[in-house]
Amino acid sequence: MNLQTLFTPFPTLTTPRLILRALRPDDLDDLYAYASDPQIDRFTPWTHYQSLAEASANLDEFLAEYENGGMGAWSWGVEHRADARLIGIATFSPPHRHHRRVELGYTISRAYWGHGYATEAARALVTFGLEQMQLVRIEAVCLPDHVASARVLEKIGMTYEGLLHNYQIWRGQPCDLLMYAITHSP
Repeated sequence: MNLQTLFTPFPTLTTPRLILRALRPDDLDDLYAYASDPQIDRFTPWTHYQSLAEASANLDEFLAEYENGGMGAWSWGVEHRADARLIGIATFSPPHRHHRRVELGYTISRAYWGHGYATEAARALVTFGLEQMQLVRIEAVCLPDHVASARVLEKIGMTYEGLLHNYQIWRGQPCDLLMYAITHSP
């Protein structure tokens, strides 16, 4: 599978309520609106945007990645179809070329929590990863107290693999994370 070809142009994935697509410059206001919420700090390793300029710089990084062929992390903007606005981002980490595995991540606007949008977006990425990218393993981690994210991972067919002690530095401190994964045997 030639991933460069698969990601040129950047693939758009559709679900009943969402469009997962490349981020665009006109997403800035929506990106800032949801990612400047301090509540996001509770469950993400990054902190909320402090300014529109910070959001703009981050959006520029996403756009540059698409320009460079997208062979680093792949980030899809999660657009709510009915509202026609960006409500989150779903990502695959850079793939491990030899082992064909990635890490899945997602962030959804707090205004849209509790409606199954994270599950819908994550399921679309897992299907794309296993079927189109021919990945063998997709992993995801979450904080032990992030019950909603653990439920999302279980709903999309991931299996809990265990508690990873001091697995990641989280705002300067080592933290434990729960590991989930789904695998596919080609």
